[in-house]
Amino acid sequence: MTDQDSREPLSAPAEPPTEPLPAPPPFQDLDPWIRPRRIQRPLVGVSLWCFGALFWSYLVVGEIVVWSAVPEALGVLAVLGAFGVAWYRGTSQMPPTPRFRILLPGIIAFVSWLVTLVMSSALFDTGGRKNAELAALLLWSFSAAAYALGRHLTALTPVPLSARARAGRIAFWLIAGLATLMAGVNIISYA
Repeated sequence: MTDQDSREPLSAPAEPPTEPLPAPPPFQDLDPWIRPRRIQRPLVGVSLWCFGALFWSYLVVGEIVVWSAVPEALGVLAVLGAFGVAWYRGTSQMPPTPRFRILLPGIIAFVSWLVTLVMSSALFDTGGRKNAELAALLLWSFSAAAYALGRHLTALTPVPLSARARAGRIAFWLIAGLATLMAGVNIISYA
């Protein structure tokens, strides 16, 4: 008997049982404007979102208060309302954490807003109306970019909306868009 004769034929390797992988849950198109995102940065995202909303509303409402008969008290309420809605919506889906973690994005956004106001008033010459309007356009772009980046980094999961909630959201965005358009037309007319 030779070595080659003593070897038995090799059997095929045992294959692991093939169980079907669980299929990912289908993405229900609850809101066509919200897409699921993979990366979530709640502290940075919500802070940028709140900062962008606060700065944008400050610029828009400030412009409307300056050139129209809207009282300043109503303008302050509108700015604080926009800030509060962004803060609430951004922190609504944060994982359960201590209270200071929910307060932290708003505090960071408010301090950033104050620092940005001080820096922009020191950097930009707003002696003439044209210079002030050009600075306002630049700051609007900055606040819109902060808002959009903050919303992207927050990565909210889609939630089903009732008809009333959807109508309220549409009304809110229409009012915000019209206010921005009115203030923008005024700025561009003087720029």
